[in-house]
Amino acid sequence: MLIAASATIASAQEAPRPIVGFAVRGKTKLRESTARILSQRDLGDLVTARDIPRLRQAFLTSELFKTVEITLEEAPGGVVVVATVEDKHSWIVAPTLFVLPGNQAFGVGFAENNFQGFNKKVLLYGQVGTRESLFFGTFLDPSLDGTQLTYRIDLYAYRRGITEYLNPVNDAQDASIARITTTDYIGGGFLVGWRFAWWLTADLRFRGAYVDFKKTYLDDDAETPQPIPEADGWDVTVQPRLTLDARHSRFGVRWGPYLQIIGDASIPGMDDYDYSSVLMRAYYAWRLFSEHQLEIRTGLAAGRQMPLHEEFSLGGASDLRGYSVERFRGDTRAFGRLEYSVPLLKWKFFAFRGIGFWDSGTIGFHAPRAGRAYLATQADGIDRWRNDVGAGLRIYVKNIVLPLLGLDVGYGLEGRSPKIYFEVGLTDF
Repeated sequence: MLIAASATIASAQEAPRPIVGFAVRGKTKLRESTARILSQRDLGDLVTARDIPRLRQAFLTSELFKTVEITLEEAPGGVVVVATVEDKHSWIVAPTLFVLPGNQAFGVGFAENNFQGFNKKVLLYGQVGTRESLFFGTFLDPSLDGTQLTYRIDLYAYRRGITEYLNPVNDAQDASIARITTTDYIGGGFLVGWRFAWWLTADLRFRGAYVDFKKTYLDDDAETPQPIPEADGWDVTVQPRLTLDARHSRFGVRWGPYLQIIGDASIPGMDDYDYSSVLMRAYYAWRLFSEHQLEIRTGLAAGRQMPLHEEFSLGGASDLRGYSVERFRGDTRAFGRLEYSVPLLKWKFFAFRGIGFWDSGTIGFHAPRAGRAYLATQADGIDRWRNDVGAGLRIYVKNIVLPLLGLDVGYGLEGRSPKIYFEVGLTDF
């Protein structure tokens, strides 16, 4: 007892020492330069033994490690932060299955979350679906040569059926489809950014694609042709983005604030659509009772002269789970979500979590574009506000970074019908 008390007193009275280096040990491919970034500290920062829990949590937040132990070792001029870690399985090749209202798809994806031990991200994914078939590849380097410079390269191609629902104003239960437009989209993007702090990044993305509207038809057996509601053309824009992400994460539970603001504007002389938009997301999550999570999400978006393929939508796993995918469309949108997540059980290397949720959102057209053929129920100034409640299941694998299964059942309060969202593979609701 006396020895423990003396050690506690000594720790409390320990003078802060500067960090002079980082070291990595254990079953890992992590590089020392990446360990410095993951620690959320830098050379010269002052630390004591009391900072060890914060340093350990910083490494766990990356979701790259099964175990993390942190020690401070004496060195000339200060201390070395030593991280003894055991990697999760950072890469996965997996089939995917999406059973969503209005869209069923099967695909195969490859994801690498710690390429060469530098925390670089690689994602290759392709799918064939009833509503959307696609391929995309992404490479993200969050710290070029250990600096605060970030960059990302994207390539993507898809063919999708853009479904426009009738959504009569006086009948919230009418889920009939007015028309479907088949669209081909082939393009790419390049992003460059700067990390001001571990929780604050600003970047600029240049994006270009050619959009080809193949055909428009009624949702009937004959697929009766209809006039195409949008023209083909080049969609070339610049996207400034500011991201504040001070969330921490531990084995599927997150807590802390998240804020992101994204602009999108056509580049004159290169783009055929001449539109602009701004989008804001704000989340906050609380960690309760060690493994419970309460999260609030909100989002606002507004656009000017949005082309059909860039219009905002409500309905789907990301915003309104009691309605079909992209059930509602518009150029002005607001949504909110309240979600509570609890641990159910752990079995071997599987972790099962249950969630309960309430989603709410409103959307409508307020700055329409000339030349776009709108439905009568998409008139300027018509807004729709919808809500849902529901519950779901998540299954995590301890040794893999991403959750591998998600199942949500949402009940649309106005639509008065349940919807099921089921994803197996690269799941992130």
